[in-house]
Amino acid sequence: MKVSEIMTKNPVCCWPSSSTLSAALLMQETDTGVVPVIQDPFTPILVGVVTDRDLCLHVVAADRAPSSTWVDGCMTRDPVCCSEQDDVSRALDLMKTHQIRRLPVVNEKHEVAGMLSLGDLVRKAGVEASVIAATLQSICEPVHAGKQRIERIITAA
Repeated sequence: MKVSEIMTKNPVCCWPSSSTLSAALLMQETDTGVVPVIQDPFTPILVGVVTDRDLCLHVVAADRAPSSTWVDGCMTRDPVCCSEQDDVSRALDLMKTHQIRRLPVVNEKHEVAGMLSLGDLVRKAGVEASVIAATLQSICEPVHAGKQRIERIITAA
Protein backbone atom coordinates (compact mmCIF):
# COMPACT_ATOMS: atom_id res chain seq x y z
CA MET A 1 0.00 0.00 0.00
CA LYS A 2 1.28 3.47 -0.90
CA VAL A 3 1.57 6.33 1.60
CA SER A 4 -0.64 8.49 -0.67
CA GLU A 5 -3.56 6.12 -0.05
CA ILE A 6 -3.70 6.68 3.70
CA MET A 7 -2.02 10.02 4.44
CA THR A 8 -3.92 13.09 5.57
CA LYS A 9 -3.93 15.24 2.46
CA ASN A 10 -3.41 19.02 2.32
CA PRO A 11 -2.42 19.62 5.95
CA VAL A 12 -2.40 23.15 7.31
CA CYS A 13 1.08 24.63 7.15
CA CYS A 14 2.92 27.63 8.50
CA TRP A 15 6.18 29.26 7.42
CA PRO A 16 9.36 30.26 9.25
CA SER A 17 8.17 33.84 9.73
CA SER A 18 4.87 32.75 11.32
CA SER A 19 4.49 33.52 15.00
CA THR A 20 4.59 30.57 17.35
CA LEU A 21 1.19 31.74 18.58
CA SER A 22 -0.27 31.27 15.09
CA ALA A 23 1.31 27.79 14.88
CA ALA A 24 -0.22 26.88 18.25
CA LEU A 25 -3.63 28.15 17.13
CA LEU A 26 -3.39 26.06 13.94
CA MET A 27 -2.65 23.02 16.10
CA GLN A 28 -5.62 23.82 18.31
CA GLU A 29 -7.99 24.37 15.38
CA THR A 30 -6.95 21.19 13.56
CA ASP A 31 -6.41 18.98 16.63
CA THR A 32 -2.85 18.08 15.68
CA GLY A 33 0.49 18.18 17.41
CA VAL A 34 2.61 18.96 14.37
CA VAL A 35 2.49 21.52 11.57
CA PRO A 36 4.70 21.34 8.48
CA VAL A 37 6.72 24.49 7.83
CA ILE A 38 6.87 25.54 4.19
CA GLN A 39 9.18 28.07 2.58
CA ASP A 40 6.47 30.75 2.30
CA PRO A 41 2.72 31.01 1.55
CA PHE A 42 3.38 30.75 -2.19
CA THR A 43 6.12 28.09 -2.15
CA PRO A 44 4.95 24.89 -0.43
CA ILE A 45 8.44 23.35 -0.23
CA LEU A 46 8.98 21.61 3.11
CA VAL A 47 11.68 23.34 5.19
CA GLY A 48 10.78 22.06 8.63
CA VAL A 49 8.17 21.01 11.15
CA VAL A 50 7.04 22.57 14.39
CA THR A 51 5.51 20.42 17.11
CA ASP A 52 3.57 21.09 20.27
CA ARG A 53 6.68 19.89 22.12
CA ASP A 54 8.84 22.46 20.28
CA LEU A 55 6.46 25.21 21.37
CA CYS A 56 6.45 23.98 24.96
CA LEU A 57 10.22 23.62 25.30
CA HIS A 58 11.44 26.56 23.21
CA VAL A 59 8.72 29.12 23.83
CA VAL A 60 6.77 28.40 27.02
CA ALA A 61 9.65 26.96 29.08
CA ALA A 62 11.97 29.70 27.79
CA ASP A 63 9.42 32.32 28.89
CA ARG A 64 9.25 33.81 25.40
CA ALA A 65 6.22 35.71 24.10
CA PRO A 66 4.39 33.47 21.57
CA SER A 67 3.04 36.41 19.57
CA SER A 68 6.55 37.80 18.97
CA THR A 69 8.52 34.56 18.70
CA TRP A 70 8.86 33.11 15.22
CA VAL A 71 8.54 29.50 14.15
CA ASP A 72 12.01 29.79 12.59
CA GLY A 73 13.48 29.84 16.11
CA CYS A 74 12.00 26.56 17.31
CA MET A 75 11.23 24.39 14.29
CA THR A 76 13.06 21.24 13.30
CA ARG A 77 14.84 21.93 10.02
CA ASP A 78 15.13 19.31 7.28
CA PRO A 79 12.76 16.88 8.97
CA VAL A 80 12.59 13.20 8.18
CA CYS A 81 9.88 12.79 5.55
CA CYS A 82 8.60 10.27 3.07
CA SER A 83 7.29 10.41 -0.47
CA GLU A 84 3.69 9.99 -1.60
CA GLN A 85 4.86 6.99 -3.62
CA ASP A 86 6.68 5.26 -0.77
CA ASP A 87 5.31 1.99 0.49
CA VAL A 88 3.78 2.05 3.96
CA SER A 89 6.54 -0.30 5.15
CA ARG A 90 9.15 2.38 4.33
CA ALA A 91 7.22 4.92 6.40
CA LEU A 92 7.10 2.47 9.32
CA ASP A 93 10.86 1.93 9.03
CA LEU A 94 11.48 5.69 9.07
CA MET A 95 9.29 6.09 12.15
CA LYS A 96 11.15 3.29 13.95
CA THR A 97 14.61 4.46 12.98
CA HIS A 98 14.04 8.12 13.82
CA GLN A 99 11.64 7.58 16.75
CA ILE A 100 8.85 9.73 15.33
CA ARG A 101 5.08 9.23 15.22
CA ARG A 102 4.29 11.61 12.37
CA LEU A 103 5.92 12.10 8.98
CA PRO A 104 5.50 14.91 6.49
CA VAL A 105 4.77 13.53 3.03
CA VAL A 106 6.25 15.30 0.02
CA ASN A 107 5.78 15.10 -3.73
CA GLU A 108 8.55 14.91 -6.36
CA LYS A 109 9.18 18.69 -5.99
CA HIS A 110 9.60 18.33 -2.19
CA GLU A 111 6.31 20.18 -1.69
CA VAL A 112 4.10 19.18 1.23
CA ALA A 113 1.42 16.78 0.01
CA GLY A 114 0.25 15.39 3.35
CA MET A 115 1.05 14.06 6.79
CA LEU A 116 1.24 10.45 7.85
CA SER A 117 0.78 9.48 11.49
CA LEU A 118 1.09 6.23 13.32
CA GLY A 119 -2.67 6.61 13.88
CA ASP A 120 -3.24 6.70 10.10
CA LEU A 121 -1.34 3.45 9.81
CA VAL A 122 -3.43 1.86 12.55
CA ARG A 123 -6.79 3.06 11.20
CA LYS A 124 -6.33 2.92 7.43
CA ALA A 125 -3.47 0.68 6.37
CA GLY A 126 -4.49 -2.64 7.84
CA VAL A 127 -0.99 -3.04 9.28
CA GLU A 128 -0.81 -5.99 11.67
CA ALA A 129 -1.05 -5.15 15.35
CA SER A 130 2.32 -6.79 16.04
CA VAL A 131 4.02 -4.52 13.48
CA ILE A 132 2.40 -1.40 14.96
CA ALA A 133 3.38 -2.55 18.47
CA ALA A 134 7.01 -3.11 17.40
CA THR A 135 7.10 0.32 15.74
CA LEU A 136 5.65 2.03 18.80
CA GLN A 137 8.10 0.20 21.05
CA SER A 138 11.02 1.48 18.93
CA ILE A 139 9.62 5.00 18.92
CA CYS A 140 9.24 5.01 22.71
CA GLU A 141 12.66 3.53 23.47
CA PRO A 142 14.68 6.16 25.39
CA VAL A 143 17.76 7.43 23.63
CA HIS A 144 21.08 6.74 25.34
CA ALA A 145 21.57 10.29 26.70
CA GLY A 146 18.05 10.26 28.09
CA LYS A 147 18.74 7.00 29.91
CA GLN A 148 21.81 8.51 31.57
CA ARG A 149 19.85 11.59 32.67
CA ILE A 150 17.09 9.44 34.15
CA GLU A 151 19.67 7.31 35.95
CA ARG A 152 21.29 10.46 37.43
CA ILE A 153 17.91 11.72 38.61
CA ILE A 154 17.05 8.38 40.21
CA THR A 155 20.50 8.11 41.82
CA ALA A 156 20.31 11.65 43.21
CA ALA A 157 16.92 11.03 44.82
